[in-house]
Amino acid sequence: MKKIIYIILFAGLFGCHDDLDLQPIDKLSPATAFNTEKDLQLYANSFYLILPTGNEIVRGDALSDYLVGRSLSNYISGSFSSAQASGWSWGDLRNVNYFLEHYHRADVTEEAKNHYAGLARFFRAWFYFDKVKQFGDVPWYDKTMDVNDPDVYKPRDSREFVMAKVLEDLDFACANIRSKKDNTSSQITRLVALAFKSRVCLFEGTVRKYHPEFGLSESSDEWLTQAVLAAEEVMGGGEYTISDGAPLELSYRHLFINEAPNAQEVMLAAVNSQSMRVFNDANWYWTSATYGGRYSFTKTFINTFLNSDGTRFTDAAGYNEIPFWEEVKNRDLRLEQMIRMGDYTRDGAAAPPDFTYTYTGYQPIKLAVDSKETDGRAENYNSLPIIRYAEVLLNYAEAKAELQTFTPSDWDATIKVLRERAGIQDTGMPVAADPY
Repeated sequence: MKKIIYIILFAGLFGCHDDLDLQPIDKLSPATAFNTEKDLQLYANSFYLILPTGNEIVRGDALSDYLVGRSLSNYISGSFSSAQASGWSWGDLRNVNYFLEHYHRADVTEEAKNHYAGLARFFRAWFYFDKVKQFGDVPWYDKTMDVNDPDVYKPRDSREFVMAKVLEDLDFACANIRSKKDNTSSQITRLVALAFKSRVCLFEGTVRKYHPEFGLSESSDEWLTQAVLAAEEVMGGGEYTISDGAPLELSYRHLFINEAPNAQEVMLAAVNSQSMRVFNDANWYWTSATYGGRYSFTKTFINTFLNSDGTRFTDAAGYNEIPFWEEVKNRDLRLEQMIRMGDYTRDGAAAPPDFTYTYTGYQPIKLAVDSKETDGRAENYNSLPIIRYAEVLLNYAEAKAELQTFTPSDWDATIKVLRERAGIQDTGMPVAADPY
């Protein structure tokens, strides 16, 4: 018996020696991962991890000036130090650059190659836009490196250089990513890339305009013009419009609390699913006095909501002294879709502001669903928008206003449309800026 075992062992050892230099079948290499269009698609799917998750969207406004919570961030209080920083991570970038170094190996059409290269460059632009917003100057890398590459330790490149590269990537993406609309709101298409470009260019143009210390003010109009052109293409594409389904009292809120994104307006979303058990924790975060940040809106923000007849709330005498139950009456319909007020209910019961959670009384409901079922666990399955068509309209309007080229017809195509969805009766263009 022992002899038989020995023969089998040695035969197995020496009989397959010709295969010892083969790649393991469960490992990928450039020779095996970049052959077909399916290979490129599978690899490109990994880029989507760069997009914000549902939980990151839920927390995205924590540092804004229209929310107040249980504590003041160190970023604002002045006690922040570099030791507390996060986000200086570059793995996602290496993943994209590795693809760009090898995708050309695939035996596919030039159109397919350019489409997937456009996706990669879109996500590299997204990656660097996030980095510049957080850190300012950062090192630009368009190659993969090993530990011996001297560029691992190179100094940061200038904001001007990095953002020029971001714009190059976005221009390539907008020119080459396929145009077919994705009704799941989960894929990057050409119009989604253009919408993101409008966001990036508006941001960079206004930063340069209002921060002369960067020494880039002269180029602000170039970026604002690019924002206008990108938004204009989306608006002329005819694939998206404002969701104004009846009743108006719910049309805005439904963009944030439904499981399936409304592809009429939502261009890109963090898609959640009950059946696939992909969740966010919006209810838990926005209703728990212990788990969440206890964030609520400030009155200075609530004051900006117009009256339903189109007049300004802040034009009323004593507007800062009106009781809550009076100040929320006859206002822009988006207000009752953002905070607990009026006849708001949860699971069939009245649900006024909960002062075990809210400090200000203006308790948000925008991202949290009306059922209490997930108040104590991270199992919200409402999908959350990342890019909406409404933002594109606002990007267009703001960029044109900054360029001083905003016209009444621009107003009618943008702000008027959004105010009509909000139930505002007089949606005419104001003749003077709101002093508030």
